[in-house]
Amino acid sequence: MKCHICSEECTEFTVERKRWKRRYHSCPRCEYIFMDEEDLLSGAEELARYEEHNNSVEDEGYREYFKRFIEYSMEGVVMEAQILDYGSGPQPVLASVMEEVGFTNVDIYDKYFTEGSLDPEKRYSVIISTEVVEHIYRPMEVFRELTGRLLPGGRLIIMTAFHPKSEEEFGKWWYINDPTHVVFYTIKTLEYIGEQLGLVVEKNNNKNIVVFRREADEEVY
Repeated sequence: MKCHICSEECTEFTVERKRWKRRYHSCPRCEYIFMDEEDLLSGAEELARYEEHNNSVEDEGYREYFKRFIEYSMEGVVMEAQILDYGSGPQPVLASVMEEVGFTNVDIYDKYFTEGSLDPEKRYSVIISTEVVEHIYRPMEVFRELTGRLLPGGRLIIMTAFHPKSEEEFGKWWYINDPTHVVFYTIKTLEYIGEQLGLVVEKNNNKNIVVFRREADEEVY
């Protein structure tokens, strides 16, 4: 099986828990791991799982969590910047918090929970995707689309838990309990993606956040 990110030949391994058993593929080159396609949920099953999520705009603890995220990732961004929250979920908590702290131009988009599609002509200074890219099988197309929607010099901010690098630790990892988590990254994976798309890593927290900047002279198609 070829890696979705770098096309390297992957190794296959199996994780078995009390209630489920799944196959995964691990890339030795870019450290990307992805679930075997046969183990994916159907679209209806996936949507049903998302509808169970209870992250509410009224949850003060969750809002404080996002305030810390914004403080870390949005340093230096002007309040009037055009911002997109991509994959905003059933309730757009992040967008609500961003408006609360003073950002005035925040669009939201979620393929399941917002009506219509994104304006194909609109470009953004900042695109944020929190706890989304682990749900996207074959994610390069989405990374390419998001990069293409960035203004030159704009930021792409990704939040997703970086996986432990050993198969043994991966097999014990809490993050794989959710069957809608189908692909997994390390900072090395995300750096490789950035190299393909003209994105430079400005900073990461070595845990679950990476801030990319689009190179000003790079065209993405």
